[in-house]
Amino acid sequence: TGAVAISSQLTLTGSFKPAIHTFTATDAITEIEHAGRTLLLGEVGGNANVVLTLPDATGSGNIYHFIVSVAMGGSTTYKIQVADADNTIAGQIMYLDEDGTAVTSFPTVAASDTITLNGGTTGGIIGDYLELVDIATDQYHVRGTMRVAAGANPATPFSAAVS
Repeated sequence: TGAVAISSQLTLTGSFKPAIHTFTATDAITEIEHAGRTLLLGEVGGNANVVLTLPDATGSGNIYHFIVSVAMGGSTTYKIQVADADNTIAGQIMYLDEDGTAVTSFPTVAASDTITLNGGTTGGIIGDYLELVDIATDQYHVRGTMRVAAGANPATPFSAAVS
């Protein structure tokens, strides 16, 4: 319970096994419960929207690593958004278009604060992943790899939707 602070170097001679957390519904992401863990996007059935809200970025260095374990269907989405309009996301996500195996990269823009995965044009197929890192006050960095299934063309997952 709580944080362990080490003031000098720590050497682990065994392995370190981070916990896994599965998101099955809308939730608030917290440092204590989610930072440093493998976070599965696993809405049961892939038929209900899941909105995940990141904590306020402070420059903590916390990493939030998401992997899709259940693909969305129809018009449902996984949405990862910042805490408020002062926070933004910078970086890019790479996309493999499975029609022709072309690779596309979508970068953020200055106002990007939301990532939407729809199981189609913006990714969200089982095994797709992205990481968000709290790098500064009000600033997250994103990187990831997604696939777009045959029959769809990649589109940006980024928007400015938080007010």
